[in-house]
Formats: sequence, C-alpha cells, structure tokens
Amino acid sequence: MDTVTQMLLGATVAQAGFRRRLGRRALAVGAGLALIPDLDVAAGWIGGPFANWVHHRGLTHSILFGPVAGLLFGWLIWLWQRRRHGPDSPSGDGEARRAWIWLAILALMTHPVIDVFTSYGTQWLYPLATTRFAINAMPIIDPVYSLILAVSLAAGVALRRRAALAQDIAGAALILVSAYTLGGWAINDRVEAIARAQTRDEAEVTTKVTAYPTLFQPLLRRVVAETPDAVLVGFHSVLGDGAIRWERFERGRSPAIQAVAATPEAEVFRWFSMDSLIWREQPLEGGRRLVQALDHRYGMPGVSSLGFWGIRAVVDPAGRLVGPVETFQTPRDASRAAWQDLWVRIVGTGPADRTVDAD
Repeated sequence: MDTVTQMLLGATVAQAGFRRRLGRRALAVGAGLALIPDLDVAAGWIGGPFANWVHHRGLTHSILFGPVAGLLFGWLIWLWQRRRHGPDSPSGDGEARRAWIWLAILALMTHPVIDVFTSYGTQWLYPLATTRFAINAMPIIDPVYSLILAVSLAAGVALRRRAALAQDIAGAALILVSAYTLGGWAINDRVEAIARAQTRDEAEVTTKVTAYPTLFQPLLRRVVAETPDAVLVGFHSVLGDGAIRWERFERGRSPAIQAVAATPEAEVFRWFSMDSLIWREQPLEGGRRLVQALDHRYGMPGVSSLGFWGIRAVVDPAGRLVGPVETFQTPRDASRAAWQDLWVRIVGTGPADRTVDAD
C-alpha cells in the first residue's frame, strides 16, 4: 500500500491499543514505525531498478522483522522517553516499556500484513525463503481504505479527554478496513470465476485465469487469461453483468527471445513478476531484434493494458545481445478521456464482449 496509508494504519493501531497508556504521542510513533519497512527502497536508489525488485519488500517486509526489530525500536523509544521525563515518571516504568515494545512490534507488522493483500508480491518468509506471496485483494492506492483510517484518527484527536471513546473508534476502524480488505478478496475470487466461465467456451485451452485490482477502487478488476500461445487481457466490474472484452497478445518465441531470457536480469524479472511474463519482439534495422518482456500483473485500459513495466534488450542477427538488458515503463494515458473510460468501466457499462488482436 502507499506510504500515507501505511502511516495511517500504524497510527490507528497506536490509537486503538496504546493511547490510554502512552498518550497521544503514541500515534506519531505508530505512524513513523509503520513507515520503516519501506526504507528498503533505498536499495533501488543505490543499485537501480533490478536491485529495487530484489530487495524491496524483502527483509523489512518479512513477518519475522516486526517481532525482532520491534523489540529494539520499542526499547529505544522507551529509553528516550525515560530520559526525557525521568525514571520515576509513568513513562519510565516497566509497564510503559512493555507498551512501547508491543506498539513497535504491531506497527511494524501492519506493514507486511497489508502489503501481502496487493499484487506486487511480498517476501514474507525472508531470509528463510525468497518466495513472493500476494493476495489480489487491494489496489496499492485505495482512497476509501485510507479515508476510513483518517476519519477515525481525526475523531480520536478531537476527543482529547475521551481516550476510551477514541480507542473504540480506532478499533472499529480497524475492523472495518479488515472487512473491506476481505471483501476485495471475495470480489477478486468472484471475477475470476466469471472469467473462467466466459473463457470455457474458447477454442484454445486457458491454462490460468487471474484477476487483479485496479487503482483507487475495489469494483473494477483487470483479468488476465493465459493460454499456451497468447495472453488475454480484459476488465470486469462487479456492478456490471456483461461479457468481458478481451485484448489478445500473442506470445513471442524465437532464438532472440531465448537469448534475453537466459540472462541473469531476466531471471530476476521472472522471479519478481511471479512468472507473470509475456515475451514479445519487433524487428529493427540491420536484422536486429528488440526483445521485450512485460509483467502482466499490472495495467490499465489503453496503451498500458498489457503491463506497466518490463525489461528489454537488442539482439543482433547472430543471437548476441547488443548492449545491456534494461528496464522500461510503458506510457500511461492520464487524459480526461481515459479517466472517463475508466469510470464507465467501473459502473459496468463498458463495451460488449469481443476479442481484439492487439498485435
């Protein structure tokens, strides 16, 4: 999830469980602690996009990180409070120490727990394993989810002298966003079932059907149906009952693609995308070929419907790479017409079913 939502969730956990003991400063601490796991993006600033793919949502997003790091962070925060207010103050006793440690553990753990409900993939078991886990329930940015948390925090801050009521409001908000997340998971399962039923009559065999959340709302799902020879991409809203309009993208197979696929960079991308790749190529001057692989888990209607990002390289007629394997991003249409089209799809009045050959 986005940084703001992560901080709101950490602060809400603090308000629900620790404000009465630790005061309102616990909200700021909870928000700051919930942000810490995303500091692993520094790997991308230093090592580039491939390093970011490898390390982001790695160690700091493991379910083991919160309990271990939380002990240290909680103790340090308690020590700071003890020195600031004195060892004989309520902030310096053993009960306060336990509260700060538990707040640190829980705030840190909210981060990987909510991230696993997005499609990006989270290394929950790192360093024991580098397997990426993902539940396609929530978009990375969901204003409704964030608003629920923000309203509960605002109410809690306004209730300065009614900490118990503020705690109850925060607890209710946590229950509500949990139900909202599970509802998104259920929506995804429903859309996948609809897509499977609609592709069952296709002449070619569909090997895998996966629905993914789209940005800003839970209703519209992007559906990817994989076949041995192509990837079909469509969109379906739970508010509509029409057939899915599929775009068809042929899979590329050639010696040039095999040459790029054998590189270490391609192996990293395959792991990062959780094997959700489609390879394509196009001719260039002098007999060279531009080979591209796209991660088809993310996309929006229009020019980026097949994916937001990928890797590419140029291969000469002898099958040798010309230059390094590099990352790229597809352009995204942010025009008014694109947003209107997205809204039409959300309310379920999009175009009728047909399969379009996008190649």
